[in-house]
Amino acid sequence: MYPTRNVAAFLLACIAFIGIASALKISQTIGSLTPKLAPPSKEQQIPSADESFLPAATPKPAPQVPKAPSDPVTADAYVVGDVQTGKIYFQKNPKLVLPFASMSKLITAFAATDMLASGTPITITEAETQVPADASALKAGEKFTLSELLYPMLLNSSNVAAEAIASSSERGNFLEQMRGYAWEVGMPNSYFADPTGLSPKNAGTADGFFALAQYLYAKRPDILALTRTVSSSIGTTSDHGAHTFTSIHPFVTDPRFLGGKTGHTSAALDTMITIMNIQNHPIAIIILHSSQGRAKDTQLLIDRVEKVIAQ
Repeated sequence: MYPTRNVAAFLLACIAFIGIASALKISQTIGSLTPKLAPPSKEQQIPSADESFLPAATPKPAPQVPKAPSDPVTADAYVVGDVQTGKIYFQKNPKLVLPFASMSKLITAFAATDMLASGTPITITEAETQVPADASALKAGEKFTLSELLYPMLLNSSNVAAEAIASSSERGNFLEQMRGYAWEVGMPNSYFADPTGLSPKNAGTADGFFALAQYLYAKRPDILALTRTVSSSIGTTSDHGAHTFTSIHPFVTDPRFLGGKTGHTSAALDTMITIMNIQNHPIAIIILHSSQGRAKDTQLLIDRVEKVIAQ
């Protein structure tokens, strides 16, 4: 027989073992009865340290800067100013050198009237008719005075008349005189290769022609008055046939028109100098290299300056 103390210890150890086994069985039973949860979805997962808890901010659109209105005037260069005060209202590329076509004939007229007497006889030669024709219909063999030939040159923009006038003296010397007049009237960046403007080398700037407009208005009222003539006719004589010379300037019939000159070649496109009496201000509008038309561009600028002066 075991001692009583040993028996008691053995019984206590058995009871403890049985208790632990029962507890383990109960725990396993409860675990089998507990439903298994699905792993959290991506949306349910807690963001990692590099993810924001806030929704991504919607980028704000850049502020819309209003565009400057495009200039409806298509001329590559223009100047609008008062020929009496010198005030410039509008300008675009005033110092850009461009061909100016038959606007050359104003300088031709300056040189001719200073070099020759008004009654100087000038005969049209066959060589001088070998230029683009115009409505003046001048013919080889006809003889005119200088004052008569100024009308077809400045109204019809006759190349024949311009060549005949320049050739009435030594042509090279005449062209030098034209270049000298350009400097005198304030056109230092201009050049004249012929008296007509047919050459693309006849080129200058819009601000240079504004200076010419000032000179024309202040110093040569005789030429200015001639350029605002609507039409002039001469009868048949022993020297020439009958001719009617009609201005091709689009504003010649406007009662505000004080004078001006047109021009056009493929190189120069449309060019024009126009001096208008706008609300008692003598305003010159110079157009160079216009693609939509000298009349339309000039009218746009007239409308614009009228609003400014009226303010």
